[in-house]
Amino acid sequence: MNLSFQPLGNHDRAAFSCGENSIDDFLKRYAAQRRQRHIGVPIVAVDADTDPQQIVGYYFMLPHEFRGTELSDPLRKGTRVGHLSAVPAAMLAQLGVSLAFQGKGIGKILVRHALQRACSIADTWGCVAVITDPLNERARELYTGFDFVPIRDGTQRMIVPIKTLISAFKAENAGR
Repeated sequence: MNLSFQPLGNHDRAAFSCGENSIDDFLKRYAAQRRQRHIGVPIVAVDADTDPQQIVGYYFMLPHEFRGTELSDPLRKGTRVGHLSAVPAAMLAQLGVSLAFQGKGIGKILVRHALQRACSIADTWGCVAVITDPLNERARELYTGFDFVPIRDGTQRMIVPIKTLISAFKAENAGR
């Protein structure tokens, strides 16, 4: 499979189903509107060798902010945001893989692509971390594999500091 990542355009949204109604509904009903309104850019993965209109998977990431006091003490100290009232971040808000492509590692590829994008823009507009709200335990496990941790004990929201991601990607590239 030759995955190509591109902003949502004239792709076949109607045929996409990942098995989670809220994820499917977002892509079919709201993703294009969010892009037109400059709220965020849905990124789709397509197989460039077969059908470049068929969506293999997608994610939606947008700028976000949080308060430093929302973090647990170790995270607040580690990210050095203290008690700032507006800390820049990226929100990985939606992620889905078509049922036909599940179980092939596409979810990991999508998360990785999103995290690399967040790292690349961190120096441009500022981004201390990537935040997500996992839909279920399966999603939580996926994000944990990328060093996401709960933003505070007892919460569903997860976070990974950009400096953690940059270090991991640098170490990975050095090993090649």
